[in-house]
Amino acid sequence: MNCVICQGNVKQIPLIHEVSRYTRTAYPLFECTNCGLARPHPLPYSETTKLSIYDVPENIRFFNKETKTIEESSPEYKYYFRHFTPYIDLVNKYNIQGSCLDVGCGVGHLMHMLARKGLNVEGMEISPDLVSALNKKFKVYCAEVGDKSIKKKYDLITFNHVLEHVEHPESFIKGIYSMLNEQGYIIFAVPFLYGLIPQILRTKWYGLGYGQHLNFFSIKSLKNLLERNGFIVHEFKRLSVDYAHPAFPRIMNTVAQMIMKGVIAMNWGDNLFVVAQRNGK
Repeated sequence: MNCVICQGNVKQIPLIHEVSRYTRTAYPLFECTNCGLARPHPLPYSETTKLSIYDVPENIRFFNKETKTIEESSPEYKYYFRHFTPYIDLVNKYNIQGSCLDVGCGVGHLMHMLARKGLNVEGMEISPDLVSALNKKFKVYCAEVGDKSIKKKYDLITFNHVLEHVEHPESFIKGIYSMLNEQGYIIFAVPFLYGLIPQILRTKWYGLGYGQHLNFFSIKSLKNLLERNGFIVHEFKRLSVDYAHPAFPRIMNTVAQMIMKGVIAMNWGDNLFVVAQRNGK
């Protein structure tokens, strides 16, 4: 077994594994000794079995499987917009305008925010029911990266917490590249195993994905993957997942916010944002 990014040797990471919420199977993690990419072995699922996990309505947050509607009026749905504010900060920083595709758009939080910024936003999802609900407000493709029927090119492609779910990250990034205009941007986030909180919580860390995550990227592995596939990497930004929740007591949320601010200040966050640009050559 070798690393899927650099073909380097891998070794098992002690005292940490990914536990599937579906089968309760524990999957040990193996880390590349060269680039730092970590993957469970064996993989919890593959390209041929992923729909059994992802096209299941109860696994889509804020989507009511009975009414087939998005629960936009719920307090948690409204609170969830906070998770996407770094994208808007980065769009502003790089003055990105024009057309945008949000891959793995979920129930549309980021599409709403990007549309308010004036971008011409479309989405991509694999659940037909969710796509049907989203199409009431946005153009959303029931497709995956690499679908030849999508001929459009975009100035910006976003994918929030998607790349860790992809069995073949190289093919995914090549597909993203082909869908960008010359000098188009990508902005995405992945859970970052090398932050402080994952090192403390180990197997209890949210980012292990409960049998849904296949890749745990280091900065080196992402830089390698992107640069050799035609991207210029502009920024790695280490932030923190929002551990607060509207249903938690105020004191608990206050403590969570203090911890998040602390790990961000020390550059030890567990949510890695990446900004890269198609080389255009």
